[in-house]
Amino acid sequence: MDSFVASSSFNSNLLAGSTLVLPAVSIGNVPQLTSDLFIHTLQLNRVGFIDNDALMPVAGAREGRTGSGVSVAVEVFQTSDHKWTVIQQRAPTFKGKRGAYVKDLVAFIQKYKFQSVILLTSADAGLRTDAQITGSIPLRVIGTDKNMVEKASAAGIPTLETDENQVHGTGIGVPLFKALKEAQVLATMFIMFALEGDNVSDAILFANALNTLLEFKTDKGSWTPPKSWDFLFGNPYNQELYQ
Repeated sequence: MDSFVASSSFNSNLLAGSTLVLPAVSIGNVPQLTSDLFIHTLQLNRVGFIDNDALMPVAGAREGRTGSGVSVAVEVFQTSDHKWTVIQQRAPTFKGKRGAYVKDLVAFIQKYKFQSVILLTSADAGLRTDAQITGSIPLRVIGTDKNMVEKASAAGIPTLETDENQVHGTGIGVPLFKALKEAQVLATMFIMFALEGDNVSDAILFANALNTLLEFKTDKGSWTPPKSWDFLFGNPYNQELYQ
């Protein structure tokens, strides 16, 4: 069963040959916030969504240039030159269905013949090793794309010092990376160590590091967050209550 539902005006063959940027729902939601920055700064086109019953259903108003309509749990975006495809996932999987969802994502990636996969995940900063704590940057990389890993190392992103199974809080990040390796899909996983809280600065750091490496945008301007970021922590309180 093909879980990808393309927009009416989009030719799904245009996914082939692009690089897929895929965030894993993980600690602090740093990958999702980073994807938000890519989607809204680069003004990506919404080209479809993934329909999968392993995900908790969620719906909300669309933002940015995607126009009126409803946003759903997993949406697919692409740059105008079809070089980059970015997924945004807004809901976790149901308990016991993670494996099925990982299997479906691998099938989606193989069917649409993406050139490679950039997997974004975050990990629990409280469970770092001593070497990871003393490192100069809270990012690590691991992957089957040796050229990408070497390029990341040259840009100052250290290679993961431990086995990926020893990284905690990554959600589907590690299981998906292992499944992509087994399927012989060219994949690179970038890991941001983080804690739960206000993770906006983590997302900006993640986006800057990836942009230095992958050059999503060439200008030096700041990132454009979506309007929904204004309410990450709810509505502002009424200060008159405390006067």
